[in-house]
Amino acid sequence: MAQQLDSIALYWFTGTGASAVRWYWEAARGISATRTPPTTSPAAAPSFTGANCWLARTPREEISLTSVDFDELATAMEQGLAFLEPVTAAIVSHLPGLALDASLLDIACGTGEPGLTLMRQAVDRQLLGVDAAGMMVEVARRKAASEGLSGARFEIMDAQRLELPDAQVDAVVSRFGLLSFADPVASAREAVRVLRTDGLLSVAVWDSLNKNILAYATASALEERLPSGLAALLTDLEQFAMPGRRERWLTDAGLSQVDSDFFPWTVTFPDEASMWEFTTGPGLFQQVFSTLDADALDAVRERFGRLLGEYQRSDGSYALPYVCRLIWGRR
Repeated sequence: MAQQLDSIALYWFTGTGASAVRWYWEAARGISATRTPPTTSPAAAPSFTGANCWLARTPREEISLTSVDFDELATAMEQGLAFLEPVTAAIVSHLPGLALDASLLDIACGTGEPGLTLMRQAVDRQLLGVDAAGMMVEVARRKAASEGLSGARFEIMDAQRLELPDAQVDAVVSRFGLLSFADPVASAREAVRVLRTDGLLSVAVWDSLNKNILAYATASALEERLPSGLAALLTDLEQFAMPGRRERWLTDAGLSQVDSDFFPWTVTFPDEASMWEFTTGPGLFQQVFSTLDADALDAVRERFGRLLGEYQRSDGSYALPYVCRLIWGRR
């Protein structure tokens, strides 16, 4: 349970599946997104109350799955993770010729994406979404049931040790999950192992920290206040993002064709206050912020604002350029 709750708390700051969440720190609450170059109009931040805030505030030993309002949790997550919709669309676009009855595996699926998007396109497909966090899996199950997607199922499973036979699925997808675990080489081997011959893979991964502006600004503003463990995680991500590493892991695992490219899109906040509220709210950095006194908090906020100042538009809103890496291939 403790591992699940750590994953849930971090999920708010990542937009990823909980299996990968210990290696990520970025997400959004009350923001909107579009593909670069267009940008969206600022939207009011949704109110995050109930289950999600309760999860962040309650000691882990007091939390149980039976006391969580999963409907509210799902609604809050959908609002908060809307900024990743362009990435989902990009993942889907790199699955050429995917059959209408294909079998799909979504690794580190979180609350169900991008797998559910593929199911909505063709309801005869069969989807298995896997994640390490039981709460995320339960939310995904409820979403699929509410939409009548009977071919979708979700299970708690370790992506580094998939409980599936060889050559089992036609396509593997992942949004900020695969190739981002403690042992990304093992997860690459597992993903390719369960692919059928000529099967497709399409995933999105975070690249260097400075390509994720809000995360970079937050980490830079905190500077020496970052715990050593968190600093080590950032180092891991930088190393994973070294040019060609992830592509080589997939090639070595057995993919016959691997391509990758950067994917840019723009995330907008209505004002500085909404960015700061999100940054200091539930997520990976919340515990760090909670240790700061008023003077230290003011100093961090001042540096945070300076780092992001050049992204402010004439109407006071902010347009933050995000970049991830898409990797796709065929077995």
